[in-house]
Amino acid sequence: MEKRKGVFGRLSTPIPLVLLFFLAVLLPSVALSMLALRAADREALHIERSLESALLSEVNLAANRVADLLRRVEDELEGEASEIPSNPALLQRWRGGNTLTASPFLLVNGRLFLPDPESAGGEALRSSFASFLEGRAELPVFDHIAGVYRKELNDLAVEEAPYGLSRRENIARASRGKEAAETASAAPTAAGPESEEEAPAEHKEALRSAGAPPAPPAAPSFNPLTLLRKAAAPGGAERQMAESRITADSALREEVFRKAEEEGFELLQRNVAPVARTPSAVESLKEPSRTVARGKRFDELRAESQGGLLPKLSDDGFGLLFWSARSDGTVAGFLLDADALKDRVVGVLPEILTDTRILAVLDDRGEPLLVPEIQQLPDWRRPFVAREISPLLPRWEAGAWLSDPSGAASRARSAARAVWLLVGALFLVIAGGGALILRILSSEMRLARRKTTFVANVSHELKTPLTSIRLFAEMLLSGRQKDEERRKEYLRTMVSEAERLSRLVENVLAFSRSGRSGESATESLDLAELAKETLSQLEPNLSRSGFVCSFSSDGPAPVRGNPEPLRQVLLNLLSNAEKYSEQTREIDLRCGREKGYALVAVADRGPGVPPSQQEKIFQEFFRGDDSLTASRSGAGLGLSIARSIARRHGGDVSYMPRNGGGSVFTLKIPLEAATRS
Repeated sequence: MEKRKGVFGRLSTPIPLVLLFFLAVLLPSVALSMLALRAADREALHIERSLESALLSEVNLAANRVADLLRRVEDELEGEASEIPSNPALLQRWRGGNTLTASPFLLVNGRLFLPDPESAGGEALRSSFASFLEGRAELPVFDHIAGVYRKELNDLAVEEAPYGLSRRENIARASRGKEAAETASAAPTAAGPESEEEAPAEHKEALRSAGAPPAPPAAPSFNPLTLLRKAAAPGGAERQMAESRITADSALREEVFRKAEEEGFELLQRNVAPVARTPSAVESLKEPSRTVARGKRFDELRAESQGGLLPKLSDDGFGLLFWSARSDGTVAGFLLDADALKDRVVGVLPEILTDTRILAVLDDRGEPLLVPEIQQLPDWRRPFVAREISPLLPRWEAGAWLSDPSGAASRARSAARAVWLLVGALFLVIAGGGALILRILSSEMRLARRKTTFVANVSHELKTPLTSIRLFAEMLLSGRQKDEERRKEYLRTMVSEAERLSRLVENVLAFSRSGRSGESATESLDLAELAKETLSQLEPNLSRSGFVCSFSSDGPAPVRGNPEPLRQVLLNLLSNAEKYSEQTREIDLRCGREKGYALVAVADRGPGVPPSQQEKIFQEFFRGDDSLTASRSGAGLGLSIARSIARRHGGDVSYMPRNGGGSVFTLKIPLEAATRS
């Protein structure tokens, strides 16, 4: 406990003031700094999100243009397919004019007819789609998962399941309702199909000449599932709402994907992993695609739709088929030329290269349709932002890559670094200014305490000699003391106390003059002679007090100064030696010259000065023990005034411990220029 008190006692600043500084300055500064740094992080995130939003809008524009192109292609091919003759014999002589088509085809009663089976287009169509069109095999049919479960998702409205059921159970219930509705819709309708007798005569003749079996019943003119299919088309309100729900709710999205997998859908993987979503580098891309596939036969597809584009992914490459069911029971269509389609897609894209980004469309293999002419190509599998284009182009992506990948991060880092530097500078200014104010305030408080102690000590110092002088004067005045020797002793004591009082008054006056500018006229004098005279003046009183005084000099020490202030310095040093000497009462005064200075050293055999106080003893009002009951009197001004006068003369007063015990206070004043060695 005593040790703790000692530690706190050595602190120059009061503990309450330190706590006030911490609570009023440092703590708010730290809090504001944390808020500023948090704002810097948010600013960096805002920069990245703003760039992501801007580029995503361009990617969406490109994807929408490609989707619009596919719809226009469907319209073109619908008109082109209507001109294909229903008679297979006439198909070989038919020539279409659309550059998108690689090979036309005609499906009559489950048999596939091609105008030129040996051509490259015909061979590709037969190898990829013949078994599917003729009903001998299934083909994966692609759709957006939100389109598959659009009704169930919209019915759920992303709310907690009623009747205590989980969201997954609700999806299963809605799915069962969907299957029941599809079964009911697939039942034969009252309105029968168009009969062969009602078919046009030229169609019937063409079918008979081709040796084809009778035509199957035509698809019904109205099918509710066709309307649902249209609602699920790109831009459909139901589908857009369902997409929004699974995008916003990750848990719901996982449940929908799990449900699709359980129901036999094939889950695809995307070719890319956008950097804005997955900033860390990954070895394997495991971003799930929103496009799912499920195997269907062609007759199932005809029951749901009257035609459209039908993609196929295979190791041989991407194939896209357009088919259209006609009122006479035939199906006509085309295999699209992949290169011509890619040229069409590139033609509708915005500018692919700017100072900020590279815009590209990747095919099902992750290859760009058009490679920009730049020195360093980006990693096509790591776009900054990307989105899937359409289930009609499965695994095709529209994406944006940064022209300078480090640019966004650099701007974010620059913003964060600027805020860090600003916060650091402000914190240093606040902390430094607060510490300076704290130091000044602490110093002023210490000075105020010392001044209060000084007033009390000076009052005590003035009262003590005055009391002694008054006491002995009254005794002499009363005439009660007849012994002449005792009377002389009283008079000597009165003179000594008067001299002590005079020195105290001189110190106080010197202290009051220390802050004023100007100095009295200087003159040439011998500092060694001045020191000898001062010692001779005090020696009688010192001898009566039991002191042994000695003086030595290396010769004259000519200086230029004011003799009275310098005499006061010597008096203060000798008085200090007298005051602090105890058992060994010895004062040694030595004069000399060294390195252009005149030196006067006053040595005593007192207790010396502790190392922690060797500089503080020259401060105003400082005393080792400043209580009124201290064993040694004083006002704490002697050494401070002595150093102040010496420095005004271009010199100084210093302290060093004396060998064998005691103190040595040295006055040094520059020698006159004419006598410097």
